[in-house]
Amino acid sequence: MMELFKEILPQHPYTVAEVVQYIKDILTFEPALSDIWVKGEISDLSRPYSGHLYFKIKEENSTINCVIFKNRAINLESMPQNGDEVLIHGKIDIYPKNSTYQLIGDQLKPAGIGMMQLELERLKAKLEAEGLFDQEYKKTIPSFPKKIGVVTSATGAAIQDIIRVLSERYPIVEVLLFPTLVQGNEAPNQIVTAIQVANQRSDLDLLIVGRGGGSIEELWSFNDELVARAIFSSQIPIISAVGHETDITLADFVADYRAATPSSAAEHAVPDQHNLKRKIHDQELRLLQDIRQIVKFLRTELQVFEYQIPAERQLNRINLFRQHIEQIQLINQNAIQQQIHQLKDIVNLYQQKQMLFVKDLKQTKETKLQVNTAKLNQLSPLETLERGYSIVSDAENKPIANASSVDIGDTVYIKLSQGELTSQIISKKEVEDG
Repeated sequence: MMELFKEILPQHPYTVAEVVQYIKDILTFEPALSDIWVKGEISDLSRPYSGHLYFKIKEENSTINCVIFKNRAINLESMPQNGDEVLIHGKIDIYPKNSTYQLIGDQLKPAGIGMMQLELERLKAKLEAEGLFDQEYKKTIPSFPKKIGVVTSATGAAIQDIIRVLSERYPIVEVLLFPTLVQGNEAPNQIVTAIQVANQRSDLDLLIVGRGGGSIEELWSFNDELVARAIFSSQIPIISAVGHETDITLADFVADYRAATPSSAAEHAVPDQHNLKRKIHDQELRLLQDIRQIVKFLRTELQVFEYQIPAERQLNRINLFRQHIEQIQLINQNAIQQQIHQLKDIVNLYQQKQMLFVKDLKQTKETKLQVNTAKLNQLSPLETLERGYSIVSDAENKPIANASSVDIGDTVYIKLSQGELTSQIISKKEVEDG
């Protein structure tokens, strides 16, 4: 290094500023030091009136002076504190005033989340380079799916939101749940297995994969490389529905369509039955209008030809035109009837599902009533009487449980399962205390 130093610098005594500037140039033009992440613990943090942040990051006995200037500091997500484990990004430079090197930072992240984000960016770049995000591999979402698979937690809010929206928009669609964990160490493997199992079926038109919102750690399963590759390899089109609108995971980049929430995934998965009914009605009106216009035009044409065709040929041509008109009317009427039948089928299916739901609900209520009635009968005193026991009461119809509450000669009333008896006390035996 000294030989290189002698070759580059002129052969005369150098000023301190020249030496410092030379070292500064070496640090500045070294790629590894101009784009660097450093992990350590914050100490000696200060924020003077200027708004800059000055601190040190340390690890055992090693420290590096750091500065984050005001224009970067105001964009930090949270103010760091002494003792925080952080990742700081920036470049190494020389502070000429005391000739010490320092790290000029432009990003600051908590060490745990920061490492996760760095790993995510690395994996994202890797998958993008392999083409997993390319638009050319995106499969088309079917317009009218008959059966939809959902890969999510069986107990989470996501599946409830998806079923509710699908039932409101397109009640004839069937939903098949593939229950999995959606967070934790075991979640990625379960999600991958569920996607693979779904792809072994031949009756699924679409898959929705996702969960409700949460912290970055809770959503991390959907940043797993195996999950991303399973979504990419799926032969069934997949809509990702992970978290809220601002949450974006690798699953969103790989999926054929990314929905902001589970509810919006269900909205994109199926058409709205009310819109379909309106479209069918509008199409029916347009077809009828077109038929009228065609008939009107052909009648006009027929009148023109009647004047042009010789008398002996007019009748044949008229008959041909009439036959042509009848065929057009028949074709359009058949098309209208087919549209109307399809709409009726949708309505009938919806009504059948509603009737089945009401029937199941009624059966459940009746079963519950029978169970409760049986329990109530077991507790009823009348049930006890049926087994040969009786109830003895005094003249005021108060039950007698203790021989000491009556005297010799008193009249008592005995209630049996079948009828009542009136008796007089001729003797009694009391139970001694204890």
